[in-house]
Amino acid sequence: MKSATLLVLSILLSSLAYSETQKVVESSIKHVTVYQAGAQITRKSDIKIDKGVTELHFKGLPEAINPESIQASADAGVTILSVTHSIDYINKQKATDEVMKLEKRRELINDSIAIHRNLQKVFLQEKELVMANRSIGGENGTTAADLEKMAVFFRSRLSEIESKYYQQTLKIRRLQHEMISISQQLLELNAQIDKPTSLVKVKVNSAAAKTTAMELRYFIADAGWKPNYDLRIEDVNSPLGLFYKAKVNQNTGEDWNDVLLTLSSGDPSISNYKPELDTYYLTFDNYYTQRSSLEAAKPYSGSVSGRVVDETGEPLPGVSIMIKGTTQGVVTDIDGRYSIQVPNANSKLLYSFIGMKPMELLANSSVRNVRMESDNVALEEVVVMGYAAGSTPGVRIRGTSTLAPKMNVQIPMAIEKSQVATEFKIEMPYTIPSDNQAYDVTVLEYTVPAEYNYAAVPKLSTDAFLVASIPDWHLYELLDGEVNLFFRGIYQGKTYFDLSSIEDTLTVSVGRDPDIQIKRESKKEFARRSFVGSNKREQRVWEITVKNNKLFPANIVIEDQFPISKISDIKIEQVDAPGASIDEATGKVKWNLNLQSGETRILQVKYTVRYPKDRKLLVE
Repeated sequence: MKSATLLVLSILLSSLAYSETQKVVESSIKHVTVYQAGAQITRKSDIKIDKGVTELHFKGLPEAINPESIQASADAGVTILSVTHSIDYINKQKATDEVMKLEKRRELINDSIAIHRNLQKVFLQEKELVMANRSIGGENGTTAADLEKMAVFFRSRLSEIESKYYQQTLKIRRLQHEMISISQQLLELNAQIDKPTSLVKVKVNSAAAKTTAMELRYFIADAGWKPNYDLRIEDVNSPLGLFYKAKVNQNTGEDWNDVLLTLSSGDPSISNYKPELDTYYLTFDNYYTQRSSLEAAKPYSGSVSGRVVDETGEPLPGVSIMIKGTTQGVVTDIDGRYSIQVPNANSKLLYSFIGMKPMELLANSSVRNVRMESDNVALEEVVVMGYAAGSTPGVRIRGTSTLAPKMNVQIPMAIEKSQVATEFKIEMPYTIPSDNQAYDVTVLEYTVPAEYNYAAVPKLSTDAFLVASIPDWHLYELLDGEVNLFFRGIYQGKTYFDLSSIEDTLTVSVGRDPDIQIKRESKKEFARRSFVGSNKREQRVWEITVKNNKLFPANIVIEDQFPISKISDIKIEQVDAPGASIDEATGKVKWNLNLQSGETRILQVKYTVRYPKDRKLLVE
């Protein structure tokens, strides 16, 4: 009996020693690596854990976490046993005061519209009652005086009913317009109601009770950044200012408050599998299977339009229609109509409206009319908020580059280059709300040596374009992106950095200069048409006039072209462009001119085309 008691006691002590406890972890986002598509979130927390096994619960995380990307780490002496992910449908995302206020206002408007519609029904019933009692006089007939009194009564009462009915219609219309405005504002705030969260359970084992620093990392797709540049030019004799910025957006469901950002040129969403070549069989009417498969995968794009009504067929103004997985959406108008552009036929449309059951439909039809059903589910909660920034100098570059361009430092950062990506580690906190709006993050400022000249293609445009040439552009860690152009502080519009070229010099069109006048015209007096045997010959002469009205000399490149024949029956003869270089393969003609102030230069393009006289050919 004594030995049995000792055995039971031993088992109890053993189970207590290895008992598993659960603990809810309060963590905060400390660092985010933003890729061009997606972001890796790093959460940190200091946690007191007991000896033995503890299951840590990270609650309220975004629903769209990639479960395969979740990683956990802890201090030495703490072993990570397992990491599991699940969707929590009970603990929903919380809403901001602004969103909740708008939602409450929408509820009140919806109730008011229902009250006014009920009053309209009462007036209609009263009208039916009045109309049902129009018979007067009975068998004995009625006097003219009685008839007149009844006519006045009917006219007065019916007019009053119609007036009150119309007043209710006006009130409903005003409320519907307000409903549309609130729905549009909620759409702008990206309010996603009733959205579940993620629960991550991390099971750890510790040899002793201690406080450990825990780190939880995960990847989420609803974020990204795009390069954006300001190109500032004071005059053509000075270097240009290149302001490198990032447009950071995120719609992850959680705000990034005072976090350290790393902007990476990498893109985890792109497949990392190296393509494999299939055997290339040469046959008649052959084609590349790779090309056909790409063409088959070409996405459909178009618009979906329709009308949204309730169970009774009444239009629903202010219904939000979103493309699933994006923040692109629209709101129905006062007649319940909508139209939305969709990226492809596999897109799904989400319809949501206060007091109605949400709906999800495929966008594979150009017309989608929707009837929504009432829903008495209580309003749940959502998210959005603030922005902060600052500036302190200090940049460190780590990587393989041996040449360093001149930087005007704005914020402390480290630039790290690897074989697969460049990372800008910004060492000051930023706040990026979860509203999918683009927030500016200053990256770098460069003073860039540039050469300026003018270029024109008179056949397509008679404007002269100021072009900046940036040598060794690869030193500036540039990526494809939009460029805002400023000349002497005046906004000139936008251009684009297309960095697919392997040239060492990047050329950027800065703007049009009206002080260089260009004219291109056909010289009719030199046009010739003649017949030689079975062929027809046509001669064309084009004259280009360039005048420099500037107060200083200007270098300008003028481009034109000769036609190129792809058919043996069409011959291009007597090609002439005095003073120009000619590319025989493409027919492009180029003059490099240095025009003094006030100087005018006349250029000429001349060619003859020969082709069978029984064929028609448009020769320009």
